[in-house]
Amino acid sequence: MMHIKLHETRTVPKQTVTLRLDEDDLTFLSQVEITGAANLSEKIRTLISEARAQREGMHDPAAAHDFARRLFARVDRQVHAAEMEHGLRSELVHRVMAWLPDITAFALSACRNSGGDQDTRASLQSLESGLAERSLSLSESIEQLGKSGFRGCYRPEALAKRANFGVQSDAGDE
Repeated sequence: MMHIKLHETRTVPKQTVTLRLDEDDLTFLSQVEITGAANLSEKIRTLISEARAQREGMHDPAAAHDFARRLFARVDRQVHAAEMEHGLRSELVHRVMAWLPDITAFALSACRNSGGDQDTRASLQSLESGLAERSLSLSESIEQLGKSGFRGCYRPEALAKRANFGVQSDAGDE
């Protein structure tokens, strides 16, 4: 059985705040698209809410993952749109873009110790293990692409040449 914590919501009266912005910041704020925020006040409240959640939730892996996904969402959308427009797709780009939020979220939420040398040592060891696991997983995934000649990538020949350079360099060191 799953238990869900419901947070009590309380209505706090809003206070009027005067804010001075330079022209660039005002232009940016008026042009930026923020889901659910139609006017400047709503945008500022949403940005503050996101910053609060970000600060309070960094020790929570799920909150850190949500933040990391939002962080890379614009780039991911732009890549997807450009690929659709030009009839292209890169398996390497998609694998790395899928990996970035995971490793970012892990790094952001990894150091949760409550103090003390033992906790710090354990946190650092856990950080190293988690980063190694995620990095090696990506390396294995890219190696898999390399073994296929980087089929499904924008420039398979260039990637294969670069990958072969790395393999030749390793073999030449023996």
